[in-house]
Amino acid sequence: MFYRVLKCRLMFKFYILAAIVILIYCLYFHSHYKLYPIAPVTIPPGLAHSHNSRHLSKSVTIVFRQFEDFENDIAECVQSFVAAYPNIAIVVLCERTQYPPFQFSATNQTLKNVRIVSLELKLDKSPHDLDPFTYITTEYVLFVPDSTRVSRRVLQQMYLAATTYPAQAIAVATGNAHLICQHVTWNYADWTLLYHKDASGKLCDAVHGQHVLMVKNSILQTLPQPFIFPFPESLYLQLTVKKIKVQIIEGKFGAGRSVLKTPALKQKSSRRNKDYRLSLYKDLGVKAVVREDGRMQWYGCKKETQRCFPPVQGTPSYVLSGRNTPPCCRRNIRRAVTHVLRVLTQAGARCWLETTSLLGAIVSSDLLPYVEYAEIGIHSGDVSRVLWLQRGGADNDGYVWERATKGHYYRVAYSATNRVYVLILPFAARNGTMWPADWVMAHQREFHERHLHPLAQIQFAGHQAPAPNDARAFLDHKLGPNAVEKCEKIGPKLLY
Repeated sequence: MFYRVLKCRLMFKFYILAAIVILIYCLYFHSHYKLYPIAPVTIPPGLAHSHNSRHLSKSVTIVFRQFEDFENDIAECVQSFVAAYPNIAIVVLCERTQYPPFQFSATNQTLKNVRIVSLELKLDKSPHDLDPFTYITTEYVLFVPDSTRVSRRVLQQMYLAATTYPAQAIAVATGNAHLICQHVTWNYADWTLLYHKDASGKLCDAVHGQHVLMVKNSILQTLPQPFIFPFPESLYLQLTVKKIKVQIIEGKFGAGRSVLKTPALKQKSSRRNKDYRLSLYKDLGVKAVVREDGRMQWYGCKKETQRCFPPVQGTPSYVLSGRNTPPCCRRNIRRAVTHVLRVLTQAGARCWLETTSLLGAIVSSDLLPYVEYAEIGIHSGDVSRVLWLQRGGADNDGYVWERATKGHYYRVAYSATNRVYVLILPFAARNGTMWPADWVMAHQREFHERHLHPLAQIQFAGHQAPAPNDARAFLDHKLGPNAVEKCEKIGPKLLY
C-alpha cells in the first residue's frame, strides 16, 4: 500500500514538473512575441469582401419597379441579389396584387429580407401601408430593372461613386444596353418638355436605355411621387425639377432571362407605357414634347376634343397659374385665324388684324403667348359678302361660324367640340371714323378711318395678313401710349 502511495506521489510530482515546464515555455514565447512583433496581420480577401458586403447590405435597399406583371424575370433577379448579398433588403413594388404570383415564396427563410408590396388602394390599408418609404430605411436605394443579374464589383463601384457624389444619382447599364445621356428642359409656362441628346455626356438629367440606378433615400423623399409610372421617366422629370443630375459610370450589370419575346407581348407592354405616359402628362399639364431629333409630339387638345382650359371669366385660368395659353390651343387658334382670313379675303371683304392679334404680329409675328382668341376686324358693309357669316353653321372644313347672341359680332370656333375661336368684329364707317357696330368689348374702341386706307400687310402665324397701315399708332390709340413696349415689359397684365 505504501509503495502505491509513493508511486502516485512520484507521478503527481512528474505531472507538476511537466506543467511547470510547459507554463515557462508558453510565457517565454508570449513575451518574445510582445517584445519582437512580426509583420502586421492582413485580413484575407474573403473576409474583407464579407465585411464590405455586410456594410453595403446595411446601406442599400434593392427596389424592383420596372417589370410587367403578365411576364417578368423578377424571381430570378431576386435570387441573384440574395445569393450575392443574403442580408440585403429587397422591395418589389407592384401596382396591384401580383398575378400570376412570383415563382418564389417571400416567407422562405433564405428570402426573409424580401418584401412584395402592393400599392393597390384597399379600404383596409392605412397610408403607412401604401407608402413605399415604409419599407425603405437605408441610406441609398438601388432601382433595378427586370432581367438583371448582380455584379458585386460594379455594385461596389456604384456605392463608392454614390458616397463620393451624394448630391447625384449613379447609373450603370445592364447587359448590352447602350445608354443615352439626355438633358431635359421643363418649360412650365409653355406646357412643354424638351429633350436634348448628349452623345458624349456622362452627367445627365435623364438616361435612356436599360440601366440600374442608385439614388440617396433623402433625395427621393423630397420628390412628390418618385415611384409612379412610367418609371424611371417620371422619376427623372422630378429629379430635373430639383436639379439633381445623374452620372453614368463604367461597368455593366449582367443580363437576365429575356422576356416579352412575342410581338403581342411587346405591343401590350408598349400600350401600357403609352397609357401611363398620357396619364402622367395629363397630371403635369404637359401638352407638347420636343424629342431629341426635333420631332414634336402633341398631348393636348385636338379638333375632336375639348380645349384645354375652362370658360374664361375675366382672366383665363392659365394666366392665374403663371402659364401661357396651352400650345395645342394656340396652334388651333392659329389654324382657325388662317382659315377665317382666307375665307374673308376670297369673299372680297375688307378685313384686318385687330388689337391683340395685331399686337402679337408686331411683337413676335404670331399670336401673343397668353391670348384666348384671335381678333379680326371687318367693314360692316362687307358682312353680306361672306356666305358663312350669313348662313352660320359648320363649313366644309369643320369650322363653326356663329353670330353672338348679344351684340352684332361673330365667332368662328375651331370645331363643334373644340371651342377655341376667332372673333370677327364689324366696324361701321361714319364721318371718317370706324365705330363698333352695335357691340361692346374690352380693348375695343372707335378709330380713324385713315388707319385702313390703304391696308398694309404684316407677317402673322406664318402667313401675310392684312393690317392697319400704321400698326403702332393704331395700338397706341386702342391700348394707350407705348402699347408695344408695355406688352414686352408686363406681358398679360396689359390685357388682363
